[in-house]
This record gives sequence, C-alpha cells and structure tokens, in this order.
Amino acid sequence: MSETQYEEPVYVVSKRRRASEAVVHMPDCEKIHHQVEQDVRPEVYRETRVPAYIRFVANYMTLTVLRNIGFRYHPCGYCQPPVPTVDGLISVKARNLNVTHLGKEFIGWGVLESFSITGRLNDDGSRTVTVDVSFGGVHYRFDPETQLEYLRPNQKR
Repeated sequence: MSETQYEEPVYVVSKRRRASEAVVHMPDCEKIHHQVEQDVRPEVYRETRVPAYIRFVANYMTLTVLRNIGFRYHPCGYCQPPVPTVDGLISVKARNLNVTHLGKEFIGWGVLESFSITGRLNDDGSRTVTVDVSFGGVHYRFDPETQLEYLRPNQKR
C-alpha cells in the first residue's frame, strides 16, 4: 500500500487481546513484520473469528481513522512511532461544556473553538436551554443532552 494516497502518515495497527486496545507501529517495524507480510488489510479494522482461536489482523490506517474507531492505543515500544498514547474516550453532555473543553478535538466534529449555553424562560413558564457550538468555523446548535466525545490523552505518572 502506498502512503501517497493519504494526506497524513500511515501506520500499521495491531489489536491487542484486550477489547478496544491497539498498538501503533511504523510500517517497517520488525515486531509486526510477520503480520505485515501475511495479512495487512487497508483501512478495514476487524478481528477474524475462527473456531478454537482468534486471529488478530494488522491494518494500515491513519491516526484519524484510528481515533474515529475510538480504540485506546499506544505506540510500539520497539519502533516508537511519533504518536501519542490515547486511553479511551471522554463523553460530555453539551450542557456541561466548559472552558477546559476549548481546543479539544471532538470525534466527528473537530476542534471546539467556541460555545455558548443559553437559558430562556418562556411565556408559559417553561424553560428552554440551547447550546451553540463552533467546530472549525462551522456553527451547530445542540440539544443540551447531546453526548459529545473526545480522546482522553494518557496521563504520564
């Protein structure tokens, strides 16, 4: 597979035995070499279930694709690709957005640039809350209960 068809670097991703966890390798990594030569499939991440054993398939993918899948992942300790360790997703309701969320990249939306939460008392005494959000210059209006997700960066101890 040629990296020229992608606008960002392509890595080899192998799934670990734990659910939703993967290791990111450079395409020429010796530790994943056997899977790369035998069974790397472009952009399709899946595990093949065969009776009596599970075979994990390595795949070529960009970090954007891997983030959109939502897996936790970390770089291979052998080839050390320049990728961050990501320890899952954080989910937040639109009504709970605050200044700490500004600049974070939300899955499927982009980087949060601005938001405003507006409450209104209607003539009949009912209350209406709306959340206006801007991702990458595009404005959206969300119901306050809408769940938004962003990647949890690994906390080094």
